[in-house]
Amino acid sequence: MVMMEDSEVNWAAMPLSGVFDTQTGPLVLVGAFKANPLRDICAALEIEDLSLDARFADLTAQFAHKAELHAIFRERFASHTREHWLARLEEQDLLSAPVREMREALVDAQTLHNEMILEGSSPSGRKLKFIASPIRMSGARAELRRAP
Repeated sequence: MVMMEDSEVNWAAMPLSGVFDTQTGPLVLVGAFKANPLRDICAALEIEDLSLDARFADLTAQFAHKAELHAIFRERFASHTREHWLARLEEQDLLSAPVREMREALVDAQTLHNEMILEGSSPSGRKLKFIASPIRMSGARAELRRAP
């Protein structure tokens, strides 16, 4: 096992990752965990394989030309809907998801399934909702013990 204590991976800074606007809202893409993620991103975006371009041939080159790469991605993502691109990215098994506004996230099926909203009442009886703890431990269920 190789230890990399002096290294930190910042996925947001990686050249094949980012938040990109589409016609119907932003999405997040993490281009990683594949033999040639750039080739697969290009296939999803229906553009030429940029991994064959010397400017983007390896991670070092992609970092050096990240602005150019993201400009190409931004232009392409802007040409269609978020739903279209998420389906295309999923076909290539690429990590991606819609970027949700708070109101959307709070009513999302996964938020509700994970019981991430706690309900309670103020001392005056007003109904209140709170974001629950993301930490789950057996025998230690997060709950609202008193109103704020």
